Amino acid sequence: MRRRTLLGTAATAAALVVSGTDAANAGRRTTRYLGVFREGDPTATAGDVRELYGVTPASVMWFDSWATGRAFPVNQARMLWRRGIMPHYTWEPWNTALGLNDPAQIHLQDVIDGAWDGYITARAREFAAVRLPILVRWAHEFNGNWYPWGIANNGADPSRYVRAYRHVHDLVEAAGARNVQWVWAFNNGSSPDEAYNDPAAAYPGDDYVDWVGIDGYNWGFGPSWDPAGDHWTSFDATFDAAYAKARAVAPDRPVMLGEFASGEDGGDKAQWLRDLNTTLATGAYPELKLLTYFDVIKEEAWSPSSSPAALAAFTSWVHQRYMSGQGHQLARVASCRFP
Repeated sequence: MRRRTLLGTAATAAALVVSGTDAANAGRRTTRYLGVFREGDPTATAGDVRELYGVTPASVMWFDSWATGRAFPVNQARMLWRRGIMPHYTWEPWNTALGLNDPAQIHLQDVIDGAWDGYITARAREFAAVRLPILVRWAHEFNGNWYPWGIANNGADPSRYVRAYRHVHDLVEAAGARNVQWVWAFNNGSSPDEAYNDPAAAYPGDDYVDWVGIDGYNWGFGPSWDPAGDHWTSFDATFDAAYAKARAVAPDRPVMLGEFASGEDGGDKAQWLRDLNTTLATGAYPELKLLTYFDVIKEEAWSPSSSPAALAAFTSWVHQRYMSGQGHQLARVASCRFP
């Protein structure tokens, strides 16, 4: 994150599907799912969340970049499922040790040209070996300029992103990993805000996308990229327009927040979290199913434990009845939309 405004034995119950036009009563019928990212071993995250907040998350997310060459952790993914938690893998095509414009950096054309086919296929076989559903969020925040796969860093050509995404998807499916649920995830604001960088222009198509993801943060006052700026935004101001975009681009796909959090500076974080709870409890954003909280202190104090008041508000939210969705139900949310 950088600057930016088989279901088989695991699936024993179906998640409730709510029409986007039926928000009036959706609060009583919409199940939401808690996802969490914490740095470190994803299986340890599951235990940490239980200890810190008293709940078991429906999913746990972690990151890996292609240049590491690491195998997908099949055993850890299975261990998560044994706890009823759906694995969520953010798969980043870059070398974190290199700059955006380094000649040796990975860019979309390299993916399209097949330079990484062997690596992709090897990971795909490992995905398949899990034999249970996993979320794969590939090359997220492509409408930002902070990653080498961003459209702005690839000739300002959204079709190049589409071709790369489809290439990766097709290789993974060809290797037998039909248990993957694909997450196409954009940032809540485009940088730069130009026509070519509209997320809609980079949509790979319904045949390639199971979930639409949105990343967004309440940056608060004085973030590192604008030390004198006031960027405090409510939950609605952070996500309303992006949610509308997601529904317009892919009305038949459920929506997730692939990453979200609030900082502390410039406002009342505890109230921000209470307002989030109030908003979701009314049934707003009815197709928003999975909310993955970025539980770290990184650019900002994102973690719920940044203050006692924030911790209390977060803990209250995740214990709400509508947030009680479990991993086996989460695995059915996208699968019940299409064959």
